[in-house]
Amino acid sequence: MRNVFYLSLTLLLACLLIDCKDNTASFSPGPGDPRLTGTWQLVERYFSKDSTKSILTINLNVRHDTVLVTVGGQTVRKDTTITKLDTIFVRRDTSFYTTKRYPAVPPQTLTFGADGQLASSGTEMTYYRSIKYFRVDATYPDSLFVNFFISTNGATRPFQQQVVVQQDMLMLLSNCNQAQPCYSKFVRVK
Repeated sequence: MRNVFYLSLTLLLACLLIDCKDNTASFSPGPGDPRLTGTWQLVERYFSKDSTKSILTINLNVRHDTVLVTVGGQTVRKDTTITKLDTIFVRRDTSFYTTKRYPAVPPQTLTFGADGQLASSGTEMTYYRSIKYFRVDATYPDSLFVNFFISTNGATRPFQQQVVVQQDMLMLLSNCNQAQPCYSKFVRVK
């Protein structure tokens, strides 16, 4: 009887494991947009450069106090000054916005496929490495937005960036809490 129970349990678990499938491979964003399709090379980027600096600060604390002192068996009030030096490190945010231009060699590229797939190459393209798919968002007819899809832990999650396409120039705009948006500027390679 015990053997039948274990055999049934083993068969049930085997059936459950057979039904487990990886659904991330079947994700399809649909066809790519012809305005974006092709390879684009990074030429310029405007971004926030994060920086913090620790500064050694010395504070002089002066305190006036009254002390009771016993002199010859008699208690006398005596005014005194207590001086103390405090040394502390203060962290200051020294972030700033900068523009960086990129040479043609080594190439830093994004390739938007006709099938909605995205590929990146180059050391400056690490931000886009986890993105495998894209789709142009049609909900905003007056402006162009693209949804990038990140596949991680069995889920595919989109995030949106504004895109400006002018002839052979592509700009991906991102919010950087400033009047002028941060951007990555690309030129079409092929």
